[in-house]
Amino acid sequence: MAVQFSAESLLRVAQGFPATPRIMADLGRLLRDPDADLGGITAHLKHDAALAAHLLRMANSAAFAQSEPIASIDDAAALIGFQEIHRLVGAVAIDQFSASNHPVYGFSGGRLRENALLVGLLMEELANPADQDPHVAYSSGLFRSMGKLALAKIAAENDLSVPYQPDQDPDLAGWEKQIFGTTANESTAIILQHWHFPPEIGETIANHFAPAQANDALPYLLNLSAGIADARGYGLPDEAPYWLDAAAVHRELGINVDFTERYIERAFATFERLNRAFG
Repeated sequence: MAVQFSAESLLRVAQGFPATPRIMADLGRLLRDPDADLGGITAHLKHDAALAAHLLRMANSAAFAQSEPIASIDDAAALIGFQEIHRLVGAVAIDQFSASNHPVYGFSGGRLRENALLVGLLMEELANPADQDPHVAYSSGLFRSMGKLALAKIAAENDLSVPYQPDQDPDLAGWEKQIFGTTANESTAIILQHWHFPPEIGETIANHFAPAQANDALPYLLNLSAGIADARGYGLPDEAPYWLDAAAVHRELGINVDFTERYIERAFATFERLNRAFG
C-alpha cells in the first residue's frame, strides 16, 4: 500500500510537533552570534514555560550536583554554562517525542530518545577533531530521525498497519520511497528547512546514508556517529546496512582512530549523565 505524500502534508504533521526543536534552532543561532549575551539567550528560553520548567528540573537533578538549588533559567545558564544549556534544550526537545512508540519502524519512543541523544553527543564531540561546528553537528545528530516520526504519523493517518519488514525488502530507504514517495532523511531536511535550521543540517541528514554523494565532511561524520551508536547497542532498527566501515570514514575525514577515542568516550560519559537527569 502506497501513501499519498506531499510536502504540505509533511509540514502539517510537523506543525503539530512540540515547539522545542524550533527554539533549539533559534538558540543555535544565538550561540553562534559573538554579540549575543546571557540575557538574550535566557530570555529566549523563557518564552516556553514548559521548556523552562523541564530545564530547571534537569539542572537541579543529581546529574548536575549543584550545592544549592537552581531557581531560575538565568541561574542555570550562569552555573552550568551555555554549552550545557544547549545540550539540555536538545535533550528536552527529543524527550518530548519519547512517550509514543512507532510500530511502522519498530522502535519505541525511549529508544528514539537514546539514539538521538547519543548520536547528537557523538557528533558534538567528533566535530572537534573533524574541524566542524559542534552546534551544527549536535543538531544534525539529535534531529536526524525527525522525518521518521512525521512519516510514521502520516502512515497512522492513512491506516498503514503493515510495518517495514526487512526480510522482504532489506533497503529501508527504498521501502520508504515506495510507500511514501520520499525517504525519512529527505523528510527531515524539509522539516528542518521549514523550521529555519541552518541548511547544512538538513543537507547532512539527507545524505548521511550515502555520504559520498554529498562531497562534504558532516554526512560522513553523521554516518560514523550513528554507526558507533549502533555498534554500542543504541541503534535504530534496520539502519546498520548504511553504516560505513569506521576506519574508512576516519581516513575520509583525515582523523586518527586512536585520537578520536577520547572524544567518543567523553560523549558516552555525557550521555550517561544526561540520561540520569531524565530520572
